[in-house]
Amino acid sequence: MNDCNTGDWRMIGSKDGAAGLPQKFSDRADFCSRMTDMRASQGSMSLYVDGWNAGNQQFWFQLGRADGLQGLPVSQFQQQIRSEVVVKNQTPVQSNFYEDGWRQGNRDFWIQVGSNDGRAGRVADENAARAAVNALVGFNAEGYQQGWQSGNYSYWEQQGYLDAHAGIPDSNLQQLTTSAKSRNLVVRPDAYQAGWNREIPEYWRNLGWNDAASGREFNGRKDEAQRRGLKIYEAEYRQRWEARLIQYWTEIGTADGYGKPYLIEQRIAEARSLGYFVIAQTRDIYSAAWSQKNAEYCTLENAFEWGKQGQGMAVYVCAPDLQRKLQRALLSGRDYQELGRKLRQNRDDFDDQSRRYRDTEDRLKRIEAEIKRNQDDKNRPDNKENANIDRRNNRERDDLRDALGEIRSRIDELKSWEFRYQQQRDQIKRDIYL
Repeated sequence: MNDCNTGDWRMIGSKDGAAGLPQKFSDRADFCSRMTDMRASQGSMSLYVDGWNAGNQQFWFQLGRADGLQGLPVSQFQQQIRSEVVVKNQTPVQSNFYEDGWRQGNRDFWIQVGSNDGRAGRVADENAARAAVNALVGFNAEGYQQGWQSGNYSYWEQQGYLDAHAGIPDSNLQQLTTSAKSRNLVVRPDAYQAGWNREIPEYWRNLGWNDAASGREFNGRKDEAQRRGLKIYEAEYRQRWEARLIQYWTEIGTADGYGKPYLIEQRIAEARSLGYFVIAQTRDIYSAAWSQKNAEYCTLENAFEWGKQGQGMAVYVCAPDLQRKLQRALLSGRDYQELGRKLRQNRDDFDDQSRRYRDTEDRLKRIEAEIKRNQDDKNRPDNKENANIDRRNNRERDDLRDALGEIRSRIDELKSWEFRYQQQRDQIKRDIYL
């Protein structure tokens, strides 16, 4: 529709060709004239055909390239011209463009095969590679060699990386070279060195990080490295070693700060037995972390909340000028919770009394209705039995009226307590900040 609106007949033809469709200029022109105001002009058909030719060429090129990439032989073309899509659409066949695409795909296929062999540390054996895939697949020696060279470089780069990652000196390349030559494998010292050089600083960083938590330090590692001929990265080691200890003392200060006293002397005394070191910044780091977390712990909100939950609070670890307020907030939280319990009980009592009131009121209405019926019944015998019934009904009516009054008074009292309890709770919350 958009192509119709813009009058791009070359694009319309290109899309038909790329979809494997035959030329349909008349159908497209009719569609565009019905759905939009656009009409085909004198040169529209020529533009459509140019676009279709390009699209059809691309259709076959992509089919060939896809088959080549999968390692299929060029004879796969015969299967493609009998495919459901081609047969259904009666797609015009262009074998030369299929073959162009296939050659590109086939080359890329062999580049990947060569790369895989190179990365795996295998020699560049073209015959073995051809046999391993399929003798029917066209072999592209140039592509295979290109891929293998790239893969072989990656193989040696990875060997260098692995040695550096394990802290093995780069002199190990000599041993690897001897082994490789015994297998006729090309050696790339430049690739090995690039991988080793890239990773060895990281090895020292990781070493420093781990040593800081296991009671080891640089001088011992330096002696070991010199004995083994390993290149030393002192700055990287010390940076990470110190960073790990900064993290440790921050964590300790943070953990102590939330509800524990200031324990720097104790933590320093026990650090060595735990595998950690005391550094120049230890006291400052611990103090800063402890103070920050202590400030988060020693809040009126925490004291009030923990009081509500019936929990304790180590008020003594907080600043002296805060301790009285915190203790009061803690007790206020408990009072608040107790008032909440009373409020809930009061509401339960209110619900019970309300039910009693409704039941009593219903019974009173029934008795009053019965009394009225008896009074209005002109044919009701005036005898002793009916007189007893009337006295009983009147007595029950009076009792029910008295009961309603008592229940009403109790309900009013409960409403009053509801208000008072709520007022007290609100006042408690306000007072903790005074």
